[in-house]
Amino acid sequence: MQKLQLLSVCLILMVGCKTLPPVASENVVDETLRPRIVKQLISEKALAFESLQWRGQAQLERGGKRQKISITSRLKQGEGIWLNGAVIVPLARIFITPKQLQFYEKINQQSAQIDYQKLGELLGVSVSYSTIENILSAKAVDTRMLKRAALTYTKDTYILTNRRKGIEMRFVYDTNMRLIEQTLRVGKSILSVTYDFYKKLGSQWFPEEVKLRLVGNENVGALTLRAKQTQLNRPLKMPFEIPKGYKTIRIP
Repeated sequence: MQKLQLLSVCLILMVGCKTLPPVASENVVDETLRPRIVKQLISEKALAFESLQWRGQAQLERGGKRQKISITSRLKQGEGIWLNGAVIVPLARIFITPKQLQFYEKINQQSAQIDYQKLGELLGVSVSYSTIENILSAKAVDTRMLKRAALTYTKDTYILTNRRKGIEMRFVYDTNMRLIEQTLRVGKSILSVTYDFYKKLGSQWFPEEVKLRLVGNENVGALTLRAKQTQLNRPLKMPFEIPKGYKTIRIP
């Protein structure tokens, strides 16, 4: 039971100005744009940064239960993601690097390390460092799949889909080329991410609310991240050290 609680805390932390209306636009798509141009515009308008910091709230729904936690996130592109969670008092800390995920929680004084192969087995879908970083910054979880995706339209969205070797990916963009939904399907496992609100940071758009839903390995979970304070390209530190005396656990 403690292992499941610790994994739940980990999921809460991983996967959170001026509020704008939902990202659906009143404009209509330009169906004369060729797929290559649409993908080029998506790339040009993607959030560009060296560092990203935000504070807000995470809410995890699982097994009919709902849990909320305050969260602080710091991200250095391509290097690491540091997350600190609290419910009145500090609760847990996570440090995600391109090699592994490390975390500890203070209530039971436990810690763990997970590589991406094990994390993929737990979630039922393949996960890498870039997957997590791209989800947090509203980018396609797999840029290669996006580049090879077929383009269709609705009145106010550009839809790109790709199916390859048992993997299906679907990306939905509004008329401003902001990502509003992406779905990854591998067999019976589905990871969907929805971006409901954006705010402007300088000349760029940042997702203020991110909703994740995971169906895999007979488990269903939903995670909502709401950012309240966000900063780009500010100096930041990511201190992480597992306290002495904490029990190391193995994630099944």
